Amino acid sequence: MSNQIQVQFAKAGNPYRLEVSVSPLLPREVPQVVEEFTAHWTKPEEVDRARVNDATALILIADHEIRAGERPGDIARAMTYAIWRKLDRYVKVTVESTYLGESPDAHFEFGEAQYTEAFGARFEN
Repeated sequence: MSNQIQVQFAKAGNPYRLEVSVSPLLPREVPQVVEEFTAHWTKPEEVDRARVNDATALILIADHEIRAGERPGDIARAMTYAIWRKLDRYVKVTVESTYLGESPDAHFEFGEAQYTEAFGARFEN
C-alpha cells in the first residue's frame, strides 16, 4: 500500500509559481514568447507589458506543478534557450521561481555569457 501512495505523490508533483521577465521585445515577438512559456510551463495566468521607447518588456506569471525529478533551474534554462531560439536573438530573460510550499524561493538569470556559450554568438561592444 505504501508503494502505491508514493507513486501517487510523485505523480502529484510540487506546485511552483514561475514569473518570467523578457526584454527588450518587438511587439510582434510577444506572442512567440507567450508560446514558449506555455510550451515549457503552462498557459500564463497573468501577462503584463511595459513600453520602453520602441521596445516592450513582458512579464508572464503562472502556477503549475513540477514533475518528479524536475528542478526549477532546469525549467528556467530550457525556457530561456527556447525563447532565444524562437526569436533567433538575445533578449534578457529572468525567471523567478517560488515553491508554493515550505522551501525558499530561487532566482535564475541567463545573460549574454550563457547565450554566447549556447549559441556561439559574440557581442560587439
